[in-house]
Amino acid sequence: MTSSADPAVRSTWPAPWSTLSPEDQAAFSQAREQTLNLVQWLARIANSYAAGARPEDRVLLDFTSDGRFVTRTFERELAVELRLPSLEMQFRERGRPVPHLFNPEERSPAEAEAWILVELLHRGLERDKFSKSLPYTIANLLSGDAEDYSPQACALGLDELTAWLRTAAAVLSSDGRVVCLPETLTLLAPEPRRGAAVGFSPGDAGQGEPYFFVDTGLKRWLLTASDLANEKDVAAVAARLIVEASAVRRA
Repeated sequence: MTSSADPAVRSTWPAPWSTLSPEDQAAFSQAREQTLNLVQWLARIANSYAAGARPEDRVLLDFTSDGRFVTRTFERELAVELRLPSLEMQFRERGRPVPHLFNPEERSPAEAEAWILVELLHRGLERDKFSKSLPYTIANLLSGDAEDYSPQACALGLDELTAWLRTAAAVLSSDGRVVCLPETLTLLAPEPRRGAAVGFSPGDAGQGEPYFFVDTGLKRWLLTASDLANEKDVAAVAARLIVEASAVRRA
């Protein structure tokens, strides 16, 4: 667990949710949807090429404290990352980024797919193995040439989303590297705490605002962005919830 005294945690914490204007909250929701859409390309690549018998394991991503979603390493020591807040995609080879990043601004899903196929060809992978299928269903995903991505249209929302996810990663893991479920952008601590699932969601259909959670199997504890609005040291409060709620499982 990262210490609440860590200045990186405090400095990246976003503005209190309750102080955001309706326009800012709408930009945050738009940023979350843009990110969710683009993250699916990483999940598709991982589902097509990463090792693992179960697709739900193959598509798991890493999220790093500097704001990157990264696939697990697959053939030829390759991985693919998506960077916040720009939402640029780039292949990595032996842990290092390669040339030819994909900037999604005013680019369509069809163009994203074409970029991926070219990069796979350049990296010596079989393009026929690539599939757009996913082991889950997401409503309202962009497809084809019908609509372009536009990170610039929700730039402030992406900054806010980046701040939440980076700080949550620091709270959930001592090294700031956590697991991401691409279906929902939920971050999970690398290991359960005393059998409890511990994580962070940037919001979903049931809860529009970001929140931390602890699921003990007996009870699901939530700490929302609004709950944290008046806290001076929000990282410490979130960390305390995790410790106290996890202890319920042990009891």
